[in-house]
Amino acid sequence: MRRRGLSLVEVLIAVVLLGIVGAGITRLLQSQMRYFTRTTNQKEARSVARSALNLMRAEMRMIDPLGIVDASADSLRVRLPYATGLHCAAGVGTFAPVDSMTLATAVYAGYAWKDTTATAAYTYVTSATAPTAGLASACTLAGLGTVPGGPVWSIGATPTTVVGAPLLLYQIVTYRIAESALLPGRTAVWRQPLGGTAEEIAVPFSADTRFRYYIAGANTAQDAVPSPITAMTGVELVLVGESERISPGTAAPESRESRVAIFFRNAVQ
Repeated sequence: MRRRGLSLVEVLIAVVLLGIVGAGITRLLQSQMRYFTRTTNQKEARSVARSALNLMRAEMRMIDPLGIVDASADSLRVRLPYATGLHCAAGVGTFAPVDSMTLATAVYAGYAWKDTTATAAYTYVTSATAPTAGLASACTLAGLGTVPGGPVWSIGATPTTVVGAPLLLYQIVTYRIAESALLPGRTAVWRQPLGGTAEEIAVPFSADTRFRYYIAGANTAQDAVPSPITAMTGVELVLVGESERISPGTAAPESRESRVAIFFRNAVQ
């Protein structure tokens, strides 16, 4: 008994059906890949903004209103404290323990002491002479003692005669929104201590990334830099992170905006 084979028509039908099924599977895979790539790029854009926010938020919370040096929409220069303590006598202070990495990377620019009268304002003093080890006896004789586990430093001057007056050591740091060196043509957030090396905190960002500012009595930030600058009570960071790559089917990188308001210490007027 002879078995009948497939006719040409049946073969063509099978080929067409396989083509339809194959095309459907291909489109499904392409759609899933596009979705996966876009989701990955969105996470990358969000991560870029958050990495910069975390560092800047931690540092800027230490700023005193009188610590602002200069500001614009794309830059902010501040006197950033990295050590705090109390005055003992003859320019010697007892300081709280300082993280070794913070101390190693800080570029000393001066010190400040806080008035203990009703104004309670910091007076900033520029100094090129780095603090040296001080005598703990200066604090003991003043009846203050020393901070457990913290250093005792001499700042080489007598900023105040008041025992127990707050002291701080600061560096001058500039945060800038400018073109990236790691990704030419893209925007990065830079951090540079005065006299130190500039480094990119994170990259890339969109052109909408900027600084905005708070003034006393206002509950929303403004684009204009307060005048006088001492009227500034806080800063709003508007960081719009972008993905490095463009998702398939789109014309621009994925972007995610992150905002955070940081109010300076003792900024309530």
